[in-house]
Amino acid sequence: MLIAGTVSAASVSGLTEAQCVAMKNTHIPALRIGLPTRGAVITTVAIAGQPVETHCKLEGQIKPVDPKAPDIQFQLYLPLVWNGKALQLGGGGFDGAIKGADTARLAPASVPGALKQGYATFGSDSGHQGGVSDASFTLNEEAWNNFAGAQIKKTHDVAVALIEQAYGRKPSRLYFQGNSQGGHEALAAIQRYPLDYDGAIAIHPVYNVVELHMAGIRIGQAVYNTPGAWISPAKAALISNSVLSACDKLDGLTDGIVANVDACRAAFKPERLRCHDGKDNGDLCLSDAQLPLVEMLSKPVSLGVNLPTGDHFAPWPILLGADAPALVSVFGSGADKPKPASSNIIISFPYMMGDQAVRYEVMRSPDYDSLQFNPAQHSTRLKELASQVDNDNADISAFVQHGGKLLLMHGTADMAVPPGNTLAYYEKLKARFGEKELHQFARFYLAPGFTHSSGPFRVSWDSLGTLDKWVDHGIDPGQQIMIDTNKATAGREMPLCEYPQFPKYKGQGDIKSASSFVCTTD
Repeated sequence: MLIAGTVSAASVSGLTEAQCVAMKNTHIPALRIGLPTRGAVITTVAIAGQPVETHCKLEGQIKPVDPKAPDIQFQLYLPLVWNGKALQLGGGGFDGAIKGADTARLAPASVPGALKQGYATFGSDSGHQGGVSDASFTLNEEAWNNFAGAQIKKTHDVAVALIEQAYGRKPSRLYFQGNSQGGHEALAAIQRYPLDYDGAIAIHPVYNVVELHMAGIRIGQAVYNTPGAWISPAKAALISNSVLSACDKLDGLTDGIVANVDACRAAFKPERLRCHDGKDNGDLCLSDAQLPLVEMLSKPVSLGVNLPTGDHFAPWPILLGADAPALVSVFGSGADKPKPASSNIIISFPYMMGDQAVRYEVMRSPDYDSLQFNPAQHSTRLKELASQVDNDNADISAFVQHGGKLLLMHGTADMAVPPGNTLAYYEKLKARFGEKELHQFARFYLAPGFTHSSGPFRVSWDSLGTLDKWVDHGIDPGQQIMIDTNKATAGREMPLCEYPQFPKYKGQGDIKSASSFVCTTD
């Protein structure tokens, strides 16, 4: 089936500006897309990135079957000099916007951008427009199904059709990279559409979304329904600084980063912060109403319902090196129950996301009070949602047999999606394939001091280069290096160690150089 409005194909390695402009109003028939749509159309074409990364930028819409459903808005970036490969990029939160469809996630400043390397890159808004913390779109079934994973295939197929039109052939390699919700989408891509991808990078992936949101509800109820439980920003700093004082040195170097998290579990106990009489006596201690909240977060969180991945969610690293801002994002900036969006009070982020899921996905009622939600009473609906959106299947045999490679990474200080959650999925992979076989196609890295997007060590990492060398040239990932992008410590290096190892300072050498550290479990 020919694409309406086609232009003469460029040479395999190149695309002219004239050929780019001629792609405007191109229509992709529904038969070229592997899931039901009414086809797709290019709406905007532009030459961009001059003079360094000149490329053809296409914007378009994938039309839904349900005329009341939103379009899938997508972007495709075509370099004028193409390396023959493509990179699909994931979104964040509840999506609702196209998140940086032109650049690899967390790439170091010293590494040329994906477009400059010659990759065609693309991404979508997942099938609706709105804020990353707005789940109102889920009231439309097709919009929900798109977010739950269908948009990944639809966007992929449209992009590949356009790439083939532009360059005269399909990509020789196609990778997916994403973090957070985008990491969830990366795992969805290889589990649901394994033959479409040669490799994937999933950074702090929210692969079991429903379970995470139920944990967020439990956190919100503990914070807002229990008088005196809320932990102020000053007390969040107390917790963070106390953990750092006890655990920073356990990796051989006092540098503001807790790398030896296993030793930290034994070295710090929250009871030492208890107010002498258990009452809230100010910012230098925790009351008997606040300590249970810390305890709840530092252990597997009960969901109040048995879901596909269990009845508990992974513990948050509240006592393992998370910085004060990351803790505040979980506790919120005020003790009052959540108020309208116009309020200056920042509410608990895990609760905010769970609240959206409960009101729109479960109860289908925007006015419902999720602080009164009892998950056990809605077990059937929650399991239905999990079956639609979660991606916890460890049997990725089809992807592996296709030659696919997987890189997993998570920050040890992530208070938005706890690292233990990704660890749980990695352990499922290990149980399915065995450690030796798993090592042939998957690697899991833990980044000390990295939260969901910042933290004491704000990671940059050439994951795309690592993946491509592994897939295309058979070069084993070997020792990885992460580079800090925090302004005060920009440029310092540290090994990005394979789980269960951590980077330990050797006792001598430049503390900003990865060569001065060794990956170890001791």
